[in-house]
Amino acid sequence: MSIFSGLLNAQRSHFAGKENALASSMWFATAGESVVTKPLNSSANVDVLVIGGGINGLTAMLQLTKLGVDAMLIEAGEFGEGASGRNAGMVNPGQFLGPDEIRAILGVEYGDIFVDELSKGPDLVKEILIEHDINCYADFRPVIRAAHDTKTAQMLHRQVKLWSDLGQPVEILEGNKLFEITGSQRWKTALMDYRGFTIQPLAYVRGLANAVLRKGGQLYQNVRATSLSREGADWIVSTVEGHPIRAKKVIMATNAYTGSLHPAFAQALVTCGAFGVATCPLDKKLRGLILPSGHSLYDTHKIPLFLRYDPEGRLMIGSLGNLSDDSRRSIEAWGKRVLKRLWPQLPAPQWSHVWQGTIGLTNHHLPRLLSPEDGLIGTIGCNGRGIAANSYFGRMVADITMGRKVARPLPIEKQAPRAFKGPQQDGLDLAMRLYRNTFLLD
Repeated sequence: MSIFSGLLNAQRSHFAGKENALASSMWFATAGESVVTKPLNSSANVDVLVIGGGINGLTAMLQLTKLGVDAMLIEAGEFGEGASGRNAGMVNPGQFLGPDEIRAILGVEYGDIFVDELSKGPDLVKEILIEHDINCYADFRPVIRAAHDTKTAQMLHRQVKLWSDLGQPVEILEGNKLFEITGSQRWKTALMDYRGFTIQPLAYVRGLANAVLRKGGQLYQNVRATSLSREGADWIVSTVEGHPIRAKKVIMATNAYTGSLHPAFAQALVTCGAFGVATCPLDKKLRGLILPSGHSLYDTHKIPLFLRYDPEGRLMIGSLGNLSDDSRRSIEAWGKRVLKRLWPQLPAPQWSHVWQGTIGLTNHHLPRLLSPEDGLIGTIGCNGRGIAANSYFGRMVADITMGRKVARPLPIEKQAPRAFKGPQQDGLDLAMRLYRNTFLLD
């Protein structure tokens, strides 16, 4: 097990298997060349250090580099080796909650800013792709959220009304129109969100890293931070490699992979597995039956189901919960049951990839902006909607770090409520496994 793998598994359920190598992910097959960086061979002294080389950290670093800041980013493994390179690649606005729920949690002041700013998150991603010429197979067909029962269909109708009243481009799909898009009789109601789209997430991460490098930014891979300590007004970051880094300010962009690096960022999160299983590339006939319009879809189950194609025609089926080390055959069997439930006329598929990552959940289902000590700041907990949100938060945190005035959709907290850990997290893991093997297949 690599040093990075040890970090990945530090906060997870005791029943969870080890997070498999990035190369096991479907996205590795079409992400292009890995980013090449120089090794960190000596100690360093910078104004700002970013810890974490996913979407959040790299967008922060991109902004710092554009501002001419003396900054450095270190990543424990390869860029995108965490959840940023393993997710479903759906660029959704905001969070799963409706605007009324967001305001109720954050209050009117922050809630209105959150609803407005995060609704524009996918547009920010589009701007980044264009400005930095990032090829990540962006597909601008809108994302579908399908209701799995009558109660959640009513919830989607309510959300469409609320978002439409705010001028957001969403609509309800039902009947033949929905069937023509999905090819399945399973769903009777769905929300079509024209703000959302899909990308190849690992290619996006690599594109961000290359954009930083082209601007002269300092990026380092396979450099794992092991501790944070204060020395006067500065932060000292120790690394496994034995090359300490001194920084005036530190941006934490580690989210569910924080481990023991700083308790404030780790204790406020419940870490949760997220996994995918992918078929071999499907032929044109089968693609004409499964999501024939090429849209990506996720549903309203408490443990949601995700479905989409990759650039080479592999069908990804994903959900939440950890996998065991020996679970490949059982997850392939689970994927077969999902397909048989949704498209019963299909032949048994051949599988190409099984992989998992780790996401961070908060107790109020919204991200948090933490600054537990002077010169230390970061966001955590995108709750499964991280691409657009982390693209936004990375830039926002960089601006806050440099004292720039920004619209801030979250209050700055020194300490967030402690999430449950240990036996309770183990219980959540087991409950998720039970749910995805029973209720999710109803």
